[in-house]
Amino acid sequence: MKLRWKIATVIVLLPVIVFFLLPRLDNREQKMAERTRVDLHKQGFKTDLAEFNFSTPDELREREAALTVRGYTVRPTFLPGELDLMTAVGSDTALVLWKEEKLQTYSGEYFWAELRESLKKDKASLDSACAAALTGPIRFDLDASGGSGILLPHLAALKNLAQTLSSRAVLELHDDNKNAAWNDLLASTRLVTAWQPEPVDISQFVRFSCATIAYNTTWQMLQEKSWADDQLAGLQREWESVDFLYGLPETAAFSRASAVAMCRLERHQRVSSGVTFEGIFHSPLSTWSQLRYYWRQRSYPNHGSYEDERALLLYYRDREIQLSRAVQSPNWSAMRELPGVTNPVPFQSKYSSGMQSLLNMKQITLQFAGQGGGLLGRAAEAETRRRILLAAVALERRHKQYGSYPKTLQEVAPEYLKNPPTDFMDGSPLRYRLAPDGNFVLYSVGLDCIDNNGQMQPRLGSSQNPRQPISFEIPQGGDLVWPRPAGGNEVATQRAQAKEAKEKNLQEILQKESEREKEE
Repeated sequence: MKLRWKIATVIVLLPVIVFFLLPRLDNREQKMAERTRVDLHKQGFKTDLAEFNFSTPDELREREAALTVRGYTVRPTFLPGELDLMTAVGSDTALVLWKEEKLQTYSGEYFWAELRESLKKDKASLDSACAAALTGPIRFDLDASGGSGILLPHLAALKNLAQTLSSRAVLELHDDNKNAAWNDLLASTRLVTAWQPEPVDISQFVRFSCATIAYNTTWQMLQEKSWADDQLAGLQREWESVDFLYGLPETAAFSRASAVAMCRLERHQRVSSGVTFEGIFHSPLSTWSQLRYYWRQRSYPNHGSYEDERALLLYYRDREIQLSRAVQSPNWSAMRELPGVTNPVPFQSKYSSGMQSLLNMKQITLQFAGQGGGLLGRAAEAETRRRILLAAVALERRHKQYGSYPKTLQEVAPEYLKNPPTDFMDGSPLRYRLAPDGNFVLYSVGLDCIDNNGQMQPRLGSSQNPRQPISFEIPQGGDLVWPRPAGGNEVATQRAQAKEAKEKNLQEILQKESEREKEE
């Protein structure tokens, strides 16, 4: 009984000791954090959310409303997810989707009829969004003070709009409405070239995704050879105006200011011990555990949060420096040798806190959005696709004038391109070859910088390989390819193989179910 009273007395006195001790503990860490913040600010590094302004004028807000009013969630059920406009048929060939007549959805309905009916419902708002995209620059009015919790409702709407415009462009071309198809292609392109994204990692990833959608749509459109030279030249100018690397270091600056704001928010969180006088005398040991936990939670805002704030200031300073050096690299091969490009180390606090939990969640989200490629890897792919697309448009312009594609890619410069196009991945000229059917294959070596002779990256989890599980990692074994259009025999062979693989997969599933039933 006496021991219990002694323990209870210590527990009662402990909060009093903590109350007087904590102010002395936090003073040194607080001064160090403040000194670091001031020093970084003098060096030109942004450390406060008030230094960021994402507001926009009324003109841009009206455009924003037109681009995001409905969300645009038209998703035909021909393939899983969005319409696949770069369906590989062979290693370097793809399906010209708009030339196909007998495509069917999973429900058995004719694909074009279902797509046409889906798009008809949103025609007015979709036409308004298309016009808005073609009008001028695109930015979105945001509240930068939200920091890591900033609301970005436009991202999903913008990506869905890009997918929907691409689907409609292909449908219009299928229906021989060429002017409407070209208009939709330009609008989809402008969602990339005219959009000035806020310096947030996830916004950059969405822009890269929109660039891939526009790239695939352009490939489909350029399989129609009747476009005028001024149309092709205008498309070329759009892609010449884009810089996917500019602004990436600013994402680290915004992350730094957001992290500082999180630490300050932690210091205003109220922490309850959950200890009662009744609990002290009835269960001193349990109360002691509660107080130990309370001590850790109570000491973090007054001590650990300042230590984390200083560490985060330095961590994102280094990250901004790494990004600034990386974007100055002449190509991906040189860029990936720099620290923090392919293996950025996430921030890890020695404390368990809400701030660290939020950072962990952000890291998971960015890994998912980046599909394993990282911010710089996805940017390098976007820049490479931009160069391939520019070269492809130049080839089409030359073909229109001379009636055939050149023997070498260097022949498009300087008449159709200022300089011979180079591969951003390794700095060498883009790979180019003529096919026996008169078409061409144009490609980059991809992120692994290994020339696979123009072999397209496999689409994981697609209908072309139904036995392959879905993965969110970027395949590293293929090239980035502008393929030639697949011929009729190639399409028939591929469909026969896909049908055989699907039937084989179904038989394996039925066999496993039968074996399981026997075991039961």
